[in-house]
Amino acid sequence: MKPPLTGGCLCGKVRYEISAPPVDSMNCHCRTCQQWTGTAYLAFMWIPADALSITGEYKEFATLAASGNTVYRGFCAECGTALFGRYSHFAAVRPVAAATLDDPSMFKPQKDIWVADAQPWDMMNPDLPKYAGNPTRPPTL
Repeated sequence: MKPPLTGGCLCGKVRYEISAPPVDSMNCHCRTCQQWTGTAYLAFMWIPADALSITGEYKEFATLAASGNTVYRGFCAECGTALFGRYSHFAAVRPVAAATLDDPSMFKPQKDIWVADAQPWDMMNPDLPKYAGNPTRPPTL
């Protein structure tokens, strides 16, 4: 994906621009991502934190991830769209929900993570590598 990448929430009150290519992309099937999105998984990209520019009012909700780390999940204060997050254990990158891109068709996941929590009706791409939990190493720049 070639920057700049743009996206935002359903009502348009929160917009973002990404000025660097994603460092990784995946589908997370953990239970908290299921609850946050209201579906089987969160498709997201890891973005360098300093490459994400956000305009508009959003809120964050802190959750304890299965890994034991705190995840701050950002969403539009008006329409509730799940947009992006921050992690307590690595600040150099931020997750951005792929479906909130203005052109989400450019998203290409590279792996499925937390498949141990996947729902039985979740049909995953058999060609992607699968991880029961987190991959062995965090995303790097």
